[in-house]
Amino acid sequence: MDITQQSPHQITRTHDFAVHYGQSDVDTIREQIEQTEAMKRRWLFLAMIISIAALVGAIVLLSTNYALYSSSESDKKKLTQENAALKSRADQTQQQLETRNAEDAKQSETRADAQSKLQKLLPAILRGNPSPGEVASFARMVHALPNGRVELDSKPPDKLFRNWKANVGSTTETYALVGGFVDGKWVVYTPLSSGGKLSLWKVPIDGGDPVQRRRRVQPR
Repeated sequence: MDITQQSPHQITRTHDFAVHYGQSDVDTIREQIEQTEAMKRRWLFLAMIISIAALVGAIVLLSTNYALYSSSESDKKKLTQENAALKSRADQTQQQLETRNAEDAKQSETRADAQSKLQKLLPAILRGNPSPGEVASFARMVHALPNGRVELDSKPPDKLFRNWKANVGSTTETYALVGGFVDGKWVVYTPLSSGGKLSLWKVPIDGGDPVQRRRRVQPR
């Protein structure tokens, strides 16, 4: 028996395979492709909805933050203006207080000076031998005291109680000395007459507004 050997390159295929699809197979494949595409579209639509919701949320958050920032800036500006107004009022109040303190200090100094001069002048007044100028100065000093009055331990001369003229620079001022005995002390009160019309006044010993008793007293 003869055996013939062939080279591998000389071996030829004697069987070819072919795949044949029926109409049902084609319909099944088409349906699977359509389902896959529909699933992709649904996922894309869902992703788009999520992206839009995230964008809307970001816009709302930014708008809220901007509104809060604007409100904070407005409140800050309002507070700054209020602080400036309060500082201005505080400065004005401080200036008024300093002015008032200066006026009070000046008045206290004036009263202390008047009280000192008054104490020096009182002995001559009580002895009844003062000059008209000294009595006029005494009346002016009493007028400068608180409530325009002074308390004396002894009775002043009767001739003291009348109207007196005091020259202050180019101005002539007229004072009416009024006295009375209350609670063991003599009180001398001095109102300043104005307009050249002299008058007599009554003043309560416990303080209060003076009451005019007689008008147009003839000065002496």
